[in-house]
Amino acid sequence: MGAFDAAVEIAFDDGAADALITAADSADEALRGEGGFVGGAMDYAVGDFRGGYARLFAEACAIRANDRGHLAGVLAGLAEDVREAKLRAQQEKSRLKRLTDWRHRAEAREQEFQSFLTPLSDPMPMEFPIAAPTISAVFSASERVRFAGGSGGGTSSADPGKLREFVFQSRASTNILDAELGRIRNAWSEFTAACSWVNCGSVTFVSGLEQLLTENTADAAWLEQIATAFEKACSGSMTDAMLNSALIQYAPTGQVSLNDIGALNATQLEAWLAAPANKGRLRGLLEQPGLDPVVIAQWWVGLGQTVSQGATECGASQKLLIKAFPGIIGNLNGVTATARNEANRIRLFTEQERINAELAKTPQLLRIGTGESITNPNWTNLQTQQRALDGIRGALVNAGATGDAVLLGFDLTHGSPKAQVSAGNPDTADNVTYAVSGMNITPQSGFNDWATNAANLQSRQSLNDAGKSFAVVAWINYDPPTVPTVNSGDAARVGSERFVADLRGFNAVRASFGNRTPETLHILGHSYGTTVTSNALAAAELNVASFTMLASAGIEKEIQNTGELHVPTGQVYASHADGDGLAQMGRFLRQDPRMEAFGAKVFSSEEATIDGTLYQGTTEHNSLVHRKDGDGYGYLDKGTTALYEAALTTTGNGERILQGARPMSPPVGFAGR
Repeated sequence: MGAFDAAVEIAFDDGAADALITAADSADEALRGEGGFVGGAMDYAVGDFRGGYARLFAEACAIRANDRGHLAGVLAGLAEDVREAKLRAQQEKSRLKRLTDWRHRAEAREQEFQSFLTPLSDPMPMEFPIAAPTISAVFSASERVRFAGGSGGGTSSADPGKLREFVFQSRASTNILDAELGRIRNAWSEFTAACSWVNCGSVTFVSGLEQLLTENTADAAWLEQIATAFEKACSGSMTDAMLNSALIQYAPTGQVSLNDIGALNATQLEAWLAAPANKGRLRGLLEQPGLDPVVIAQWWVGLGQTVSQGATECGASQKLLIKAFPGIIGNLNGVTATARNEANRIRLFTEQERINAELAKTPQLLRIGTGESITNPNWTNLQTQQRALDGIRGALVNAGATGDAVLLGFDLTHGSPKAQVSAGNPDTADNVTYAVSGMNITPQSGFNDWATNAANLQSRQSLNDAGKSFAVVAWINYDPPTVPTVNSGDAARVGSERFVADLRGFNAVRASFGNRTPETLHILGHSYGTTVTSNALAAAELNVASFTMLASAGIEKEIQNTGELHVPTGQVYASHADGDGLAQMGRFLRQDPRMEAFGAKVFSSEEATIDGTLYQGTTEHNSLVHRKDGDGYGYLDKGTTALYEAALTTTGNGERILQGARPMSPPVGFAGR
């Protein structure tokens, strides 16, 4: 073959083109025929199909019909384009053949001086090539929604037999189209290999057909699961919530709600949580800001639990979530105290492991540029967390001195450590008191004593009514001030917001138990704790029966009287011992709640004989004193008048208090403010 002969060839094989045309026409015909094949089965299925999933099924069928019509058109266009390409290829081959033959003749004339063929009688054929066509065939299947979600309050109905008939017809059609897919995939591959003269533009019809068949296959499996759900229910109707739980794996990101997860049984939940992506979804739902504790309480109860004989027991689904998310469940308002305690007991071990691991790789000292060493702030922070963890363990021991100790929550890593532990279970106690501490009380310093105070108060309350159960929460779930900042209201404002959130969570839990609401919910504050709690009570209606203030660091001047505290009239109390020379420091810019204008009832914290028993007077500002010789008493030490009186005010027996003295005038510095 000469140089001119090589130019005759272009890369276009008619056989490969014909095979692609045949495959495209065949797939086009199969797609157009599918409408009649599955259309009747769809009409048959929807005759008894009602509800959210029936709507999704109808939408899926409409999407399927639209996609197959679109793809059929694309394939028909592809076949026409290939026919046109074949025609152009034949024309280009003919042109090249004529041009090659002419060049041979022209070469012969020059070599043999054949004058009988002149350029005038043998004109040169068209020299410019016929442009190679560009073939494009674009198709992408649409995704279909298979999860209804929502509140799940509706009802769906279906005949599972009719649904399965559609599944059968759909799968048969999909098998036919799958065979067409194999043929056209191979034909396209051979065409591109043998017909490279043709330019390829955007060609996605093969992957698009694959997507279409994948969607069809998924629809069949989805509808089969719906049929199975109705069969298991032994009924032609069932709630959307039940269907949501059976089909939750189809839920797209962002569509799964707590209600959907709550509808899962323990087996379904365990399987769903096994997927890391699903676990991440639920974590995101539980960590989103602004969660309503009422919603959380209803959701949590719906997961299944037992409340009987003064005790709450977590159900199987709740235990799965406690194990999966102890750090979240342990601090989630709206979750029962029982569940939070279980989660937080787990966290005691995991947090210790974390601290140990981080300490092992954190040097105590860091060298600075001068060659000197300074204490590593990361090491110091870990030491603080370790002391806080030790304090929480000690608080649990002290709070459990008279019964069960419940760890309602703790946080070691977000700002300063915080915690709350209860003497007795707030879930089921007949009477619950939240006791809020003052300045300098933190998990790492003083929490043990504050938990002892809770146990002391609970024990004293029980003596008022042996037929009732009591719980006292030692609450230090905020950043308390130190002596230099006790006159600032910043810590109280932030602390009050946290306190409101926690009490709303408590109320939501108790309301979720139906008739097991507490007879009373009481608040007791000591020192700066009274500033925190008064801010909270003024800000929100928290269903509080009484408010007791010991050694108050003062009430903000914006709160003019007890009527602004959302506490029943006559149920606000205050006491300040003569031996307490510290509390008034916090009242320099605030009002003393014992002032008559404020309206609180004042009771004594001095030595007194009550019903023939001598009770000790409080001798200092602290709530608890550890002097071995017994020389000195805090407000909540055993055997003190203040403890006895506080047990009365926090159990609905405030009419029995011993009257205390009111101050004669506001403190220096407050007048005129």
